[in-house]
Amino acid sequence: MRGLSEDTPPSSINGDEITGMDDDGIYFEEMEEIQFDDEEMVDDQEEEDTEMIRPEDHAITVFNKHNGSVFCCDFHPNGKIAVTGGEDDKAYVWSTETGDVLMDCIGHKDSVIFVGFSFDGTFLATVDMCGLIKVWKVNLEENQQEPWSVVFEYEADDLSWGSWHFGARVLICGAVTGDIYIFKIPSGDTKVLQGHNIRTECGKMFHDGVRLAAGYEDGTVKVWDLKTATVVSQIPPGIHQIRVTAVDTHPDNSLMLSIATDGKAVMTTSSNGKVVAQMEAENDLEVVAFSPDPQLGYFALGTLNGSVTIWDTARQMLRHHCAKSQESDGVTKMLWIKDEVVTGCLDGSVRVYEARSGNRRLVLTGHWSEILDLTYNEKEKLILTTSDDGTARIFKYNEKTE
Repeated sequence: MRGLSEDTPPSSINGDEITGMDDDGIYFEEMEEIQFDDEEMVDDQEEEDTEMIRPEDHAITVFNKHNGSVFCCDFHPNGKIAVTGGEDDKAYVWSTETGDVLMDCIGHKDSVIFVGFSFDGTFLATVDMCGLIKVWKVNLEENQQEPWSVVFEYEADDLSWGSWHFGARVLICGAVTGDIYIFKIPSGDTKVLQGHNIRTECGKMFHDGVRLAAGYEDGTVKVWDLKTATVVSQIPPGIHQIRVTAVDTHPDNSLMLSIATDGKAVMTTSSNGKVVAQMEAENDLEVVAFSPDPQLGYFALGTLNGSVTIWDTARQMLRHHCAKSQESDGVTKMLWIKDEVVTGCLDGSVRVYEARSGNRRLVLTGHWSEILDLTYNEKEKLILTTSDDGTARIFKYNEKTE
C-alpha cells in the first residue's frame, strides 16, 4: 500500500476449526516586508480555489469522522455496517446507509492498519501498527447502548498486515520481524510462523484453507502449512531481488503469483515453488489478482505508474492493456467482481474494466486523494473505499448489462 509504510507503517473448511492447532532558520524580523496589491491577491485566491475543485461525488454514503488518512476498511457480511481504521489511532463501526457511528473501537495506541469481520460476521478484529490486536464480539441489536465486548486482546511485535481466514474464525497477522501470528478466535490459541528476521510484506490464503503464501522485504516468498506451522515450498533464491509487494493464489490451488517493485511478476507452483513463468511488466508493480473464475483464466496487474493489464494465465501472455502508464493514474488497490477488474487509484477514483475486452466501463469519483483500501460486498452490491483525504465512501456497484 502506497503511503501506509511511509506514514504509519491493506471454503473447504467448515466452522471455526483448523485441525491440528494446539490448545496450548529564517527569522521573521530579518525578512523584508512585502506589499501585495489587491489584483495579485485576487489572482492568488482564484488559483487556490481552482486547486481545491473536487470531483463529482458518486458516493451514496460518506464517512468523515476520522482525523487523518483512513488506511483500512471492511464490510460486515450483511452489508449494513462497515468498519474503518486510520492514522488517528481510531477504528469506527458505522452504518452504511446513514454514516452514523455505531461503535468506537477504543484503546488503540497507534495507527490502525487492519480492520475486518470474520467470515460469518461474529467477530471484528482491529489491529494497530505497534502490535495491539483487539477482537470484538459483534452486536447487531438496533438499540445497543454498551460498546461491543472484547473477546481477545494480544500485544505482538510491530505489525505490517492482517487478514481473516475466509472460512474459519482464525486471524492472521504479519510482523515487521518476519513472524506471522495465527490466532484461533475466541479461544486465543496461538501459533507463530517464525520468519527469518526480514519484514513480511503481504500474505494470502490458498483456497484449500490450510496453506498461506507470504511475501517478504528481501524478495522471499514462502508457502506455509497452517496445520504444521512449517514451510512446504519456497520460490528459488534470487528470483525476486527486491521487496515483494503482493501475492495471490489461483482458485484451483496449483499456482501463485508474486510481484515486486522492479516490475517482475513471477508465477510458481504452490507444491514445490517451481517457476512457471517470469513476466516483465512495468516498474512500481503494486497489485496482482487472479480472476475468481478459473474458467475465465485471467489475472490482472496494476502499477503505481498507471498501467493496468490483463493476462492469460495458461499462456502467461498479455491479453489487454486496459490503461497505459503515464496516461492514467496509478493503481493502489485491485479486486475482481465476476469478470470485471475494479481498481482504486492515486487520484481517488475507482475504475472498472471489462476483462474480456479490456475496455473501461465505469469511473466512480468522490475522493480527492489516493485510495488506500478497497472492498466489496456481494449481498448489497456496494464498494467501500478509504482514502488519504480522511474519508471513507460507499458506491453502488451497477453490474453491466449484456
